[in-house]
Amino acid sequence: MIRLVAVDMDGTLLGPDGRVSDRNAHVIRCMQNMGVELLICTGRSYEDALLPLEEAGLKASVVCMNGASTYDVRGRRIGKVELAGTQVERIVECCKDADVIFDFMTDKGSCTIAEEEAFKDYFYRNVLLPMAEFSYEGVRRRFTFLPPGELFERGLEFYKISVIHESPLVLDGLRERLRAVPGLAIASSAATNLELTHQEAQKGKALAEYAAMRNIRRDEIMAVGDSENDYSMLSMNLKYTVAMGNAVERIKKTAKCQTRPNSQDGVAYAIENLVLPYAINSE
Repeated sequence: MIRLVAVDMDGTLLGPDGRVSDRNAHVIRCMQNMGVELLICTGRSYEDALLPLEEAGLKASVVCMNGASTYDVRGRRIGKVELAGTQVERIVECCKDADVIFDFMTDKGSCTIAEEEAFKDYFYRNVLLPMAEFSYEGVRRRFTFLPPGELFERGLEFYKISVIHESPLVLDGLRERLRAVPGLAIASSAATNLELTHQEAQKGKALAEYAAMRNIRRDEIMAVGDSENDYSMLSMNLKYTVAMGNAVERIKKTAKCQTRPNSQDGVAYAIENLVLPYAINSE
């Protein structure tokens, strides 16, 4: 019997419009009413993960920033893994000649050292963020713009860094350089980004730690995702690992099962077929 369903957000739980569909929300509520727990596993910050959940009337524990921080269903942080200052310095140094946009996710929210015109240009050309529900004004409010010299002067805790560029070839070159940074996990959620966290901050590790806290075995877990930053959880020996129909090929080859695309309520379809028929209400 499945007791925990771990679900990615963008490209998975969320449709192309950046929202949880009515069907996905309904099926998840049915699942939760039968005693099965939902764990969101996302590259988003906690605040950005909450927005579509609250809109759909859903509550869940959240692994965010690719595993760098975990919050329980009441919004209490129960785990965090920061990047070391030396790692952040090496990341900035590796990318200094590549004309990238940085999204530094910190304990004070997101910040960047980009010029605002370049930042705005990347947003309007759909390079900056995959989150469909945000307007430019909404994204702009999320960010603090810092002069490069102030990045390390504010005592920030760095949890995740997104390196953004419109050229996959440039990102491939940066990926090779960044492999030399000790203790760094490198993933991606779109063709235009690299997502960098401490090697102990990955979705799979955070999922395993959360399940252990809840006394849930790996053969009682289903995980669903679509992109490279889901590999660490979809490569685990769980009861079911499920790739979305819109997933990248590596994820489709890694997962045990495949469901429909996010545009066709693939999460609901997976739960209906693999979880609900066998769920027992624990109330």
